[in-house]
Amino acid sequence: MTSFAQHLTPIFGQPATHETYLVLKSLYEAYPTSRHVVSLETHEAGFPLFSYLKSIEVAHTFSERDAAGNLSLDSFTIHTYDGASKTVAPRTFMGKASFEYEGVAFTAYKAAWQQGFHGSAFFIDLVFNAADDEPGKRLAAAVYAYAAELKDEIWVYHSECWNKDKDLYAAIQAANWDDIVLGPEFKENLKRDMLQFFDSKAIYESLGITWKRGILLLGSPGNGKTESIKALLKETPYPALYVKSFTTQRGPEAGVRSIFAHARKHAPCVLVIEDLDAMVTPAVRSFFLNELDGIAANHGILTISTTNHPERIDDAIVNRPSRFDVKYTYALPDAALRRAFAEKWIGKVAVASGEGDKPKIQFTNSVGEVAEKVAVATEGFSFAFLKELFLSFLLAYAHAQAAGKTPEAPEEMLMKQIEFLSTQMIKTESEDSQDKENEAGMPRFVRARAMNPVTAQARLGV
Repeated sequence: MTSFAQHLTPIFGQPATHETYLVLKSLYEAYPTSRHVVSLETHEAGFPLFSYLKSIEVAHTFSERDAAGNLSLDSFTIHTYDGASKTVAPRTFMGKASFEYEGVAFTAYKAAWQQGFHGSAFFIDLVFNAADDEPGKRLAAAVYAYAAELKDEIWVYHSECWNKDKDLYAAIQAANWDDIVLGPEFKENLKRDMLQFFDSKAIYESLGITWKRGILLLGSPGNGKTESIKALLKETPYPALYVKSFTTQRGPEAGVRSIFAHARKHAPCVLVIEDLDAMVTPAVRSFFLNELDGIAANHGILTISTTNHPERIDDAIVNRPSRFDVKYTYALPDAALRRAFAEKWIGKVAVASGEGDKPKIQFTNSVGEVAEKVAVATEGFSFAFLKELFLSFLLAYAHAQAAGKTPEAPEEMLMKQIEFLSTQMIKTESEDSQDKENEAGMPRFVRARAMNPVTAQARLGV
């Protein structure tokens, strides 16, 4: 029997080849009477054959050594380090594996290669003997279905491919609207805009409008945009797709194309693109517009984006309904919101300080009085800075206790921490113009809502 290496060497040793054709031709010649069902993807996660077999407890073995214990040259393994478990694990990147599925014996040939500037190719040929291709097609369909399933995961696009992310899913499940201090009407409108979209398919169809929508969250950093998205995603039963970067070896336009193709495949879904001003550069602007609102129908896709700098985004993206229909401005919190945030965190630090045998922080004044002092003293603070205020205050208090010192009165320590953090805030030109941005952002929000017939009908209960 010819080894897999003997098939690969003349192929990959040539200066220029059509690798897929040559690998498959070689395997056809080796198994002329067998059936071949072939998968070719741009990433291994696109056809996770061996992960699927493991999930259904079907054993498979890669041919690494012959009966005499010598290397067979049928499989090639590299070892990678897992920082979490502090172990080194083998990974077969090219090889020949054998297993049985639904009573049929399969031999799977796995190979991977770079396709010049076109990214990676991940090839698997399922070789088996049967009357027709159906056993292999059933297995391939099951693997593709497994690849599309989310099991306590969220789709994340990064490093030019889609992967399932359990950590981000866990962070989303931990999100809580009670921890996000927003005006009640603002919060309810935001929740309603997302949830109502998925309930309004019939309204869109009756109006002859593509069932898609865009929501843009804008404002300076640290005021709850990302946390709001997490809380929104927690409430929807539909798949969520999170984009970290458009970058690929083939250029950002290929990334944009792949992102929207994946979203259409999994619709109805929520597509999240954060930091839109940084992602949509002039080089990718036209591609992004074509995918967001071009010929291809983004049926069932709710796109939620964020930006810290709406003034940097092309007007054709920001101010045209059907691209981003609704805009929500996350301004710096006013005194009332700062007071509400402070009340929540005064309670949190009191509980945290009393863990174990440590005494709880006892404020001299009432929670409401302390919160009011904090609200007055923190004008210009974002929610992120307010959170840092209470964390650093708690750490300073705990440090004093651990050092055997008698801590100052909690109110005094808290006020000193406010003074210190105020010196850490760097005023930038964009922050100076924030009020102007907010003034520009809110009218756009109102106009976009008024111009959209679906929103108007939905509000009236049509």
